This record gives sequence, structure tokens and C-alpha cells, in this order.
Amino acid sequence: MLSLDITKQLESSFSIDMKFEVGEEIVVLFGPSGAGKTTVLNCIAGLSRPDDGSIQLKEQVLFEAKHKPIPIHKRNIGYLFQDYALFPHMTVRKNITYGMKDESLMNSLVKTVGIEHILDSYPRHISGGEKQRVALVRALATKPYLLLLDEPFSSLDDQTRKECQDELLRLHTIWKIPVIVVTHDYEEAIKLGNRILKMESGKIVNDL
Repeated sequence: MLSLDITKQLESSFSIDMKFEVGEEIVVLFGPSGAGKTTVLNCIAGLSRPDDGSIQLKEQVLFEAKHKPIPIHKRNIGYLFQDYALFPHMTVRKNITYGMKDESLMNSLVKTVGIEHILDSYPRHISGGEKQRVALVRALATKPYLLLLDEPFSSLDDQTRKECQDELLRLHTIWKIPVIVVTHDYEEAIKLGNRILKMESGKIVNDL
């Protein structure tokens, strides 16, 4: 369970003011570009610091005002960035095993998403859909308590996007961990989300 109640002033004219909880479900942060969706993910991951409030994941308080926050590497959160952030100088196998805790889990995930044939390839030699699957396996191979995905399928063609969405849903039925997906695509939000939190100017305006 993730519990979040934060405020953060942005350089723009509005501030983030968010309060929500996520159980073993997929919650979508949906809204236009510039609404503050990625900032919320970054606060959860520890890449950005709220001005006030608290963030708790399971029994661990990740952030609490006037206290030292938990470092990024101790939060046990998987983060799938929009550009996938794969290491270009590492093979797919080394990208996945970086920070990995369980080799048998990696082998299982690799088989599940069907990327065994590219393990010795470099990111520049694989397709966008394959990069997305590699990044997803890398995020899950660390056994995270929470998975964050920032516009993970926006750069893919329609068919590959559909396949990767289906892959995420299938993996979630197996893993059953809290997942937060950021998107501005309503059809994607409807397909992936058990709940949709519609955001405008840093605030939730609808909980669907």
C-alpha cells in the first residue's frame, strides 16, 4: 500500500497538492502535459522532494516534512522512464542484472516477456518495443514494492503499444503490486487503470 499526501510549489504558477492511496492495483494519473503528473512520480521515487506532507510505502515512511527522506536506492521502487533510460554501453542482459537480486526471477521475467533472443544485444540494436520490455523486466527484477511508469508506451507504434499494454496487465495479475502509470492518452488510461485520477494544475479533479 502506498499512501501519499504532499504539496510542492512548482516554478509555474501552480503547486502540487495531492492525496491518494494505492493498493494492489493499477492507478493511472491522467491529464494534460504540464499537469504535474511526472513530478508526483519523482516525489515518490525520491528524485524530487515535496515541500510538505508525507509518503509511506508499506510500513516505511519515505518522506515526512522536517525529517530526512529515505534515499532513492533504499525505497525499493521500480521506475520505468519515458525514454527507458537503458545503459547504451551494456548488453540487454547486463542492463537487467544491474541491481538485480534474484537471477532465477530474471530468467522467469525474460521468458515471460519473450526477450531471450536479444539478451546479448545492445540497446541501439533493438526495437522500441523490445527496449520497453527490457526496461520493464529491469524494473521488476529488483523485486520492487511499487512500480512507476511515466508515459511508457508513448513512443511506440499502435500494435506494439497494445502488446506492451497487454504485457503489463498480464504481469500485474502475477505480481499484484501497486502500479502508478502516467499518461495523457484516455484510451490507454481506460485500458490499464483500475482507477483513474484525473489531474489538472497539480490537483486531482476526478477519481474514476
